[in-house]
Amino acid sequence: MLRAAKAMLPYVVKKKEDLQIAIDYIEGRITGNEALNLFNNEVRMGRRKGKIREANLPYKRHEGLRLSKLENARKARAAYAVSVSDAIQKEIRADHWRHKLSFVKLSMKYGCSVSVIRRVLGAR
Repeated sequence: MLRAAKAMLPYVVKKKEDLQIAIDYIEGRITGNEALNLFNNEVRMGRRKGKIREANLPYKRHEGLRLSKLENARKARAAYAVSVSDAIQKEIRADHWRHKLSFVKLSMKYGCSVSVIRRVLGAR
C-alpha cells in the first residue's frame, strides 16, 4: 500500500493532501491523532467531504502495532492458561509412570491439551 501511495503521489491533484497524510502515518512520522486532526481540518476547510471524526490514537503506527501484538499475546496466554489441581497432577503422573499412558491418551482421559500434560510431567 505504501509503495502504491508513493507511486501515485506525483500524479494526484485532488487527493494529494490526503495521500500525503496517509504516507506520513504509515511511515511513522505522525501519530493517529495527528493524522485524524489533519483529515478533520481538510473536512472543515471543505477540501474533503465526510464527518468530523473523534478517536483516541495517540501512537505512531509502529508503536500501535507493537502494543497491539503485546496485548494479543497477553490475552492468548490468559485464554490458554489452565490450572491443574495437585490431586489431578498426581493422578496424571501415576497414570503416566505406572500404566505407561502416552501424552495423547492422558490428554483425552483428563480433558486437557497435550501441552498441559507435558507441563505437568515436566517434559519438553
